[in-house]
Amino acid sequence: MTKGADPDALRLWREGGRLHVDVRGLCCPEPLVAVLRLIDGGEAGDGLVAHVSQEPLLLYPELNARGWSYRLVAPRGDDEVALEMSRPRA
Repeated sequence: MTKGADPDALRLWREGGRLHVDVRGLCCPEPLVAVLRLIDGGEAGDGLVAHVSQEPLLLYPELNARGWSYRLVAPRGDDEVALEMSRPRA
């Protein structure tokens, strides 16, 4: 099991039918680990929005491998980018 990013310490909330996670300020690779734990553990359901400090380039191959689609949302400030992720519908 991958270590890092304690899920109990993450800022999580639901909005617009999707789970949101704020991983800004976490040291690399903790944002990636946190997002993948939510996806792989099923907590993300069919959609997740990650609020990150910068574009998560290393996350994209992992999402591709899991069959998730994603899109980067315009920056919300100097220190935040949102990445919307969706599980494909069967």
